[in-house]
Amino acid sequence: MNKQQAFSVGREGLIRLMLSRVSFNSQTEVVPLSNSLGRVTAKDIFAQNTLPNSPASSMDGIAVRFDDFQGNVPDTGTWCEGDQYLFSNTGVAIDGDYDTVILIEDVQFDSEGRLTVLAPPKEKGQNIIHCGRIMKQGDLLIPAHFFLGPGQLGLLASGGISMVPVITRPKVAIIPTGNELVPPGVPLPKGKNVESNGVMINGFVECWGGEPLLYPITRDNPEQLYSVVKDALSKADIVVLNGGSSKGKDDYALQVLEKVGEVLVYEVDHGPGKHTSFTLADGKPVLGIVGPAGGAELTAEWYLHPLVNLYLHQSDRAPAKLEVKLLADACCHVDFDVYLRVIVEKHNGCFVATPVDGFKERLNVSMVEANALLYLPGGKPYKAGETVQVEMRQPVEWIKNR
Repeated sequence: MNKQQAFSVGREGLIRLMLSRVSFNSQTEVVPLSNSLGRVTAKDIFAQNTLPNSPASSMDGIAVRFDDFQGNVPDTGTWCEGDQYLFSNTGVAIDGDYDTVILIEDVQFDSEGRLTVLAPPKEKGQNIIHCGRIMKQGDLLIPAHFFLGPGQLGLLASGGISMVPVITRPKVAIIPTGNELVPPGVPLPKGKNVESNGVMINGFVECWGGEPLLYPITRDNPEQLYSVVKDALSKADIVVLNGGSSKGKDDYALQVLEKVGEVLVYEVDHGPGKHTSFTLADGKPVLGIVGPAGGAELTAEWYLHPLVNLYLHQSDRAPAKLEVKLLADACCHVDFDVYLRVIVEKHNGCFVATPVDGFKERLNVSMVEANALLYLPGGKPYKAGETVQVEMRQPVEWIKNR
């Protein structure tokens, strides 16, 4: 693919290209059950326990012998606990030859403790959990490549699993670049900028189940950048090169990427993030992510997340779509695809959207208040009052009233 062809690669096209060209040899490890939350199983996991391993009560009540209720209802006023019946709580094993449970709501005891059965059992085994009904030794508890949530951890604990085989977290090297950057948390000299994208992408990787390797800021020096990228390739499964991908005199990212591997995409045909690139080096993906924070956020979600999912054998989730009415014109004077941030609100029972001008609004409006994206194919504008479809970036239930 030459540079001219790469200009035409859109969002879906780049995702398809990445997933078709990248192949991970995902590794596995065994971790304690207590450390397995949010991990992905590496293989099928089978129960070691049978539950219950003896008959147990499914409800609070009294355990009785069903044969005692054959024919006429017995005179239970003379029955004694531990002889003709036992109190039986939910999930508790039933001792002896008791084979049926009567709900506690269906019995009464008078002031002297005499028992009256209000509703005799209709069948033997009523309200009994039989051996193995919950699980049997050898049952498949959780298949391979399953994301483990709290419920699954409880299931594994019940099944007698204390050590869990999981896919290792993919290592993602994050390389922030730029002479103008200073680390977060230090005084900001005049004319400099805070390196915030590394913090953001680091957080994304952790949320998605990866292991971030955040490098110190690399200055705009091609030899130094080459050395850092090669080091990252030796340590990580995925490399993110942030910044230096534009056309400024100190932007060396593409020059370095051509040296370390095969650049498959030099640019994408959309904004934000037009200078996103994709390279294969030493069989590993190197994703060039743009410097502006808004574009970095979107392109990390669009292109880095699918790579992490690919390593973990997880499927990508399509964002929710919503029909909204525009409250103002939505336009961007370019001839390529644009994803415009909008603020979706609820007004008089309908959903309405206000476009956000990323060149005029402060950053917090784009990163916090804007909750959806409006796709402008080829930069095509929309007029106020038009009904359009937006891509939600938050749950629909979070939409506020206008």
